[in-house]
Formats: sequence, C-alpha cells, structure tokens
Amino acid sequence: MFNWKRTSAFATALAFVLIGGAAAAAPFPDVPPWHWAYDAITRDAAAGLIVGYPAAPADLIENSLTQVYDGFVHVGAKGAQGWVERFTYNRPAVWPAPFVHSQIAAFLLTGMRIAVTGEAATAQFSAAVTTRDGKTSTNQMRVQLRLSEGDWQVDYATLSAQSPLFR
Repeated sequence: MFNWKRTSAFATALAFVLIGGAAAAAPFPDVPPWHWAYDAITRDAAAGLIVGYPAAPADLIENSLTQVYDGFVHVGAKGAQGWVERFTYNRPAVWPAPFVHSQIAAFLLTGMRIAVTGEAATAQFSAAVTTRDGKTSTNQMRVQLRLSEGDWQVDYATLSAQSPLFR
C-alpha cells in the first residue's frame, strides 16, 4: 500500500495488480480525479514507475465510503459524479439530483465496524458532517455494500435512508 497521508495528507493510494490472471479493478481507487496528484500518479503507474497491491476488504470498504462522501464534497469537480457512481449502486430514479444539490462541505467518518460475508458487507460508523451553511451534525450510519468488478460499492438506498444529506 502506498501511503500518501505522509506526503499529501489525503489518503493511501491503493492499486490492484493482476494476480494469477484475475481481472483487476481500476487502479488507485482512493485518488479521485480532482486530487492534485491524480495526473502524476496515473502517468507514473502507466509508465510502470509505481504499482500498488491489494488491501484488506475492510480497508477497501472504508475507502469506498470515504470516496462517496468526498465526491459529495467535491460536487463541482471534474469527474466527481462518475467517481461517486463508481462506488455506489441502487441509486434513486432521481439521480443525479441528490448529488448535484449536495450540501456536504466536510466530513469525518469514525468508529468504522465492518462485517464481510463473501461479496457482501455491512459497515457501521459515525459520520460527522458539516454542511455548506456551516451546520454540523453527527449520524450513526449502517450501510450495505457489495463487491463489484473489484470495487466495494455502497448501496445508495441504505445510505440515503440513514441521512437526509443523500436524498
């Protein structure tokens, strides 16, 4: 695992490599397109200068949740909608309206408890969220996830059922 927290205070740069012929997910699932190092990381990976390796399912699940919240924070960034869609499924018929109207300005996910059964998982955590108008709230969240094409995806319906910020 590549640790970018030490150099960029963002997140660890995870990547998948082909192992035993198994298909890999798109590389670096914790470096979104709006991150300042995205272009350099993808260019260096394409040149073979850096590679990543698989992380534990719990780490990847926590990363998927972080990427969804971060996408809502960066709603106006290039590629943000597609990034959130990569890490979610079961989005509402009115999608992308909840995303486009995002009020999330900052977040902190703590107390992550993850249970994995095969290609399904449940994550329980506390989400402290600050909205664009400066209000802060904390919700206890319980969401479902599934493994799909190498990425853990959040069941959007379970996310929006827990917080009005995703409706």
